[in-house]
Amino acid sequence: MSSETNEFSRPKIALITGAGGGIGEAIALCLDKAGYHLVKEEKMKSVANRLSKKPDLMVCDLTKPEELEAMVGVLKSQFSEIEVLVNNAGYAKEGPFLEQNVSEIDRHAGINFLGPIRLIRAIVPMMLERGRGSVANIVSIGGIISLADSALYSATKFGLRGFLTAIHEELKGSGVKISGIYPAAVDTPMLMHEALNGGTVLNWLNAVKSPDDVAKAVLKGIRTGKLEIYVPYSDGLTSRLAAVFPWLIGSLSPILKWFGERGRRRWLRKKGINPDKKSI
Repeated sequence: MSSETNEFSRPKIALITGAGGGIGEAIALCLDKAGYHLVKEEKMKSVANRLSKKPDLMVCDLTKPEELEAMVGVLKSQFSEIEVLVNNAGYAKEGPFLEQNVSEIDRHAGINFLGPIRLIRAIVPMMLERGRGSVANIVSIGGIISLADSALYSATKFGLRGFLTAIHEELKGSGVKISGIYPAAVDTPMLMHEALNGGTVLNWLNAVKSPDDVAKAVLKGIRTGKLEIYVPYSDGLTSRLAAVFPWLIGSLSPILKWFGERGRRRWLRKKGINPDKKSI
């Protein structure tokens, strides 16, 4: 009985990657409310005073393997009982692929694809030793359907989706759960940047979701281990249909862009912003 009491009295530890605003902040608040002690990137210190418990902050550039390895070393020595890993860090720079330089290729790959894989490789073995744990990964509808001017983003998210599908099968029955969260448009600084700097207007075909909606999906993934969770569910259906028939996007592009542009302008007006403004 004593060992069981000690087991359940230990704080549950969750590691979250990603910057402090938007989705990362909502996830931190959601997990804090659920009773987790948070280990987060130093950039997320802005949310620390809103948490019920003081988090541990770490500095790590996921594009630099040496920094990631150093962080993993600290995690293994000080936080070996991590219950939850949330791979939230993401990066996107819109624009034609041929206008992107090599550093942009490396940055997309390092943050969106290689970083999550390396962290999973480092942390899941610790979970397997205890026979339990959860990994939730913020992917994107962009990991199901690829659009013009987002080639690098989509390529890395497609790759992450494939990786998660495989490792989900590999870990079945182990007690370690793997989930991918697939948001469509979310009300974040990144979406505002796209709205004012030429990002795809298809983001505004449907209602923009809140970071809290994504955080709730993360909690669902942690609890259930469901392979793919869509935010909203309806966009998951339409995107998977488009993935089966990718030529549909090109054929329907003019009308989809018209509706998307209407949605973009309506969304910006609700925020009190001139939709003809070109930058922020």
